[in-house]
Amino acid sequence: MIQAAWPVIEKSPAGSLVGSLFMNEIKPKRMLAILAHPDDESFAIGGTLAKYAHQDVQVILLCATRGEAGIPGVKPEEAGDIRERELRRAAEHLGIEVYFLGYQDGELAQTKPETLLETVACWIDLVQPQVVLTFGPDGVSGHPDHVTISHMITHAYDLSYKKGLLLYIHPSEATALGCGVTFSNTDSGQPLVEVDISDYKLDKIRAIQCHTSQNPGLLGRPEDEMDKIPCSELYTIARDVKTMENYPDWFETQNMKQATVNDSASIASYLLTDVVSA
Repeated sequence: MIQAAWPVIEKSPAGSLVGSLFMNEIKPKRMLAILAHPDDESFAIGGTLAKYAHQDVQVILLCATRGEAGIPGVKPEEAGDIRERELRRAAEHLGIEVYFLGYQDGELAQTKPETLLETVACWIDLVQPQVVLTFGPDGVSGHPDHVTISHMITHAYDLSYKKGLLLYIHPSEATALGCGVTFSNTDSGQPLVEVDISDYKLDKIRAIQCHTSQNPGLLGRPEDEMDKIPCSELYTIARDVKTMENYPDWFETQNMKQATVNDSASIASYLLTDVVSA
């Protein structure tokens, strides 16, 4: 296997970027998810991450913040410690690698754009993922941190990468549990992709249950909560660039026709039946 140095990027109290390098193995198949807060990964896309991690894909999650503003009544540093631990436990259930970028929860929109762009572009260039997952322009829930991450990842992809798939998390039944949003009023006209997570619902539930500070609502035995988790997760294909060396022929999807979702009608009514598999 190829060996590479991954940058662990953190922000110092002075606000400058501090990088420490360590060695990690690079697998031939790679997926990079870039999100804002601990729990974003489990609620919205946990099934997808677990599915491909179990299929020998190197699944790497970059979490921009430690969720310092996410526990009412708890000091930011303490809240960040709690939520970081929760995410690391969740990652074990999902089978993924996790790295924190060290930005402050709730402050991404105020971060110098050049700094954040440079950080994520560096990671994308190093990982060379065939699939990149992140929020869509509306951040699913409209959270400013989500919107900022979406903008920066898209900009970094367009500016210096342009390989493989860039997928946006699309509001669906899968996003309802985490943020209460099940559909989008915005019709981008871009095709949608459904990922079947039927065999990985248990891993997703166990990961969600690790985020106890967020009151996940799945209080029973994981096996007893299966009916509360939909069997698929939905994405907008934001970019689809086929290259000889870096296209995910291993990414099994169920395609949908051009998105025309303008009301709360079931996403499932748009599904096509053909399956593209490796």
